Amino acid sequence: MAGNPVKTQRRLVCENSRFFVYLDDWRDQNKHARDYLVVAPKVASAQFVTGVGVLPVCDEKVGLLRVFRHAIETECWEIPRGFVEPDESEITSALRELHEETGLSCDASETESLGFVAPDPGILAARVHLFAARRCERVEAYTPKEFGHQEFRWFSRQEIDALIARSEIQDPCTLTAYFKYFNR
Repeated sequence: MAGNPVKTQRRLVCENSRFFVYLDDWRDQNKHARDYLVVAPKVASAQFVTGVGVLPVCDEKVGLLRVFRHAIETECWEIPRGFVEPDESEITSALRELHEETGLSCDASETESLGFVAPDPGILAARVHLFAARRCERVEAYTPKEFGHQEFRWFSRQEIDALIARSEIQDPCTLTAYFKYFNR
C-alpha cells in the first residue's frame, strides 16, 4: 500500500485580509506533482473550520438569501454564512452571522449542529460548520449589508426543491444543510 504524499514546497503567491493563496509541490511514490493551488483562510481551527452556515427554519419554512456571487457572475439562493472570528465559538459565529445577514435572532438552545462540509477540498483549506436555527425571531428589518446580498425570503420545502431543480441553489453549504436537516 502506498504512503501518503509529502509536501515538498509551499510558495505564498498572494494574500488579502482573509486569505493566503499558495502553490504547493507534492511528491508521492509514483510521481512529482507541482503547483497545486491552495486557498487558506487566515483564521481556522485545528480541524480547518473557518466558517459557519445557518439554516433558519420557522414553521417548516426555510429562510434563504438571494446573493450575487461575483466569481461565477450569477445570483444564487443561499443560507446565511460567514467566517468564524478569532476567539469566537462556532455557535456564537453562527448566531452572529444569522443576525448580521438577516436581522433574525435565535436562542442557542434552538440551534443544532448539522456537522461539517468541505466546500471544495481540492483547493480550499477550509471546513464550514453547519447549523439549523429553529424558531427564529425578527429583531430588526432585513437590510442588505454585504456586497451582493439582495433579498431574504422564507420558502416552503416544495419551493426549495424547485429552486434546487432549477439550479438556483448551487452552494454546497446550503444544499448540505438542507438535506441534513430534513433527512435526519
